[in-house]
Amino acid sequence: MILRERIDIPADKTFDICIVGAGASGLTIASDFAGGRVSVCVLESGGADAIPTANDLSAGESTGLTYAELDTCRLRGLGGSTQALGWGGLCKPLDEQDFAVRPWVRHSGWPFGREHLLPYYRRAQKTLGIADVEALGQRQPLFPGRSDIISVDHLELCRHNRPGKRLRHALESAENVSILLHSTLLYLSFDEHKRTVGSAVVKNGADETIHIRARTFVIAAGGIENARLLLLSGGPGSDDRTAGRFFMDHPRFSIGTLVPANGSVLKTLNALDRIRIARGQRIRDALSYTRQRPYLVNGLTLPADLQQREELLNYRAWLEPCFIGQDTAKLQAMKEKLLAYREQRLHGVEAKSAVRAAGKEGLVSWTWLMHLVRPSSLLRSFRLLHIVEPEPEPESRVMLSNKKDRFGLPMVNLRWQLSGKTIDSVMRTITILGSELTKTGLGKLIVKPEEMSGFDKPMWTWHHMGTTRMHADPSQGVVDTQCKVHGTDNLFVAGSSVFPTAGNDTPTFTVVALAHRLADHLLQVVRG
Repeated sequence: MILRERIDIPADKTFDICIVGAGASGLTIASDFAGGRVSVCVLESGGADAIPTANDLSAGESTGLTYAELDTCRLRGLGGSTQALGWGGLCKPLDEQDFAVRPWVRHSGWPFGREHLLPYYRRAQKTLGIADVEALGQRQPLFPGRSDIISVDHLELCRHNRPGKRLRHALESAENVSILLHSTLLYLSFDEHKRTVGSAVVKNGADETIHIRARTFVIAAGGIENARLLLLSGGPGSDDRTAGRFFMDHPRFSIGTLVPANGSVLKTLNALDRIRIARGQRIRDALSYTRQRPYLVNGLTLPADLQQREELLNYRAWLEPCFIGQDTAKLQAMKEKLLAYREQRLHGVEAKSAVRAAGKEGLVSWTWLMHLVRPSSLLRSFRLLHIVEPEPEPESRVMLSNKKDRFGLPMVNLRWQLSGKTIDSVMRTITILGSELTKTGLGKLIVKPEEMSGFDKPMWTWHHMGTTRMHADPSQGVVDTQCKVHGTDNLFVAGSSVFPTAGNDTPTFTVVALAHRLADHLLQVVRG
């Protein structure tokens, strides 16, 4: 691999495959070809440093529901959003119901079922360091014998959540793979018939405009940028009747306090504390401690058959422990400070300065001490953080803005919207959980009236999906079942932008599985 900021490529050089983006999808595909005869070029807008660069190119405007600053939503650089300050490593395959056509969910259904993707999930299991993909996602009653409704689904914290670091050595030693850092795709150049991409027009680290030629192109630049690049390129994938539409993110709502009926119920619920489990993993990794058992995390959910009977969207809730003497408002303010710190770091501010900019007030307090130590003896209740599958909504979309980036190209305009069905589903789910807790004597869910009035201000999870959705019908999707852009001969899309539906959280595992699947197909394409 040639890992450089600038490289002189002969004018007559044509790669077999050009991949745009060195994130989870792009690196997975490249690694599947490493050491072989297929020549691969990977274009990466950022660098190889721990702190991402070029994030300003992700900036844009939001004209829908309130959303995070777009230049903090995705990380550019080797590893993409799986770099530090990015992905936390939680993995779970999509559920069987996520692939199915559900009459009560508009635009639902994948072109294939979960069973088709299972072999690629197994390969993603090895890529990300997962113990047992078969066990993940299975739903079980949390209180067997007392409630068949209150359930958990299983997730795992993977061992290899930084694929940029893990795959780097193998890619560096592969003579057939070239990764060009600080190389930003401006647009794709089509032939006169607008069916075949001839070259990628790129601005390199020396501010030169170069053309990268390849027989096959893959856009793997993230759920928002994939759509933007198609729109900028003006080919078949730029039809605004499909391109950029169906933008999805998992909305989050902090609603309700779960008060357990007794110590036994409290202990069972406390085992669902994902922060404590993740913290234990990070500490052991820092100490180079090898643990054989996987780090499993359980989320609160409902049985799939109940969701079907009630015509609900998929769902998970995280439990956030509440301790004696803790101030909920202060805790939320502290979390916002941590988020502000992250944003400062992504804007290139050094760590010490970022702490000062975010504010240190209140970080040394009883509330913060409880959040850090999490003593079981002082635990009394749990806040519920509800995460719901968004119903695919065509008016939730990515468009081109009138504002321009530093290369003079239109930035993105994100219009995030949620359907009424999405809001109704989470409200109904909260009601079912509260009723079941009371009915079974397991506890009670206390929901203040004002909490139910905040559905127009959801939080986000930085999961960008659906903007180049997969569908066999070109009028309903941007890519076909093989992730090839409809109407083109040699242009493919990788990543969560091809998801027709979103599931109940954690898309990265499926992203990597789909990347392995696409790599297999590309090998057939290259061989002719």
